[in-house]
Amino acid sequence: MTTTFMDRFVRWNLDFDGDLYGRDERERLRWYEGLTTSSQLQAIAVPWAAAVLVWALGKPAVVPLAVVLAAFLIPLGFAAVYVQFRRVDTMPREWSRKRLLVGALMGLPYALFVIGASYHLGGPESGSWKSTTVGALIGLAGGAVVQHFQTRKRRRLDAALVGDED
Repeated sequence: MTTTFMDRFVRWNLDFDGDLYGRDERERLRWYEGLTTSSQLQAIAVPWAAAVLVWALGKPAVVPLAVVLAAFLIPLGFAAVYVQFRRVDTMPREWSRKRLLVGALMGLPYALFVIGASYHLGGPESGSWKSTTVGALIGLAGGAVVQHFQTRKRRRLDAALVGDED
């Protein structure tokens, strides 16, 4: 099996031959659970902090906070690419309340940050932040429509696979 740079990096990070994440599988599992939970909390807390701070601190905070958010998105993007590369189906069969809540908690602060940055960079009287807000709402609606159709497609594929087994 060919290993990519991503595979080697993940293997090095998980430290299978060492004791960085415990001495046995039970300890490793607990570490992975803890790291997953902390990653989820960070994915919610860091963008919300940036969204609040850009409104509170104004124009001088826009660029530094934008850099922090961009740097924060790199590992999240890496994780998404990695699991899809490893053939994990990331499309949900249904959008549960929990999935919707977590999605909103993770996505909304980015929109609020961009609107706040637009407000402070263009000035309140320029009205550019209003256009940004409308664009965010249109993007949200478009994303919801795409997710709806992808979820529906996923359910149809699952139903077809179940139907083939009879």
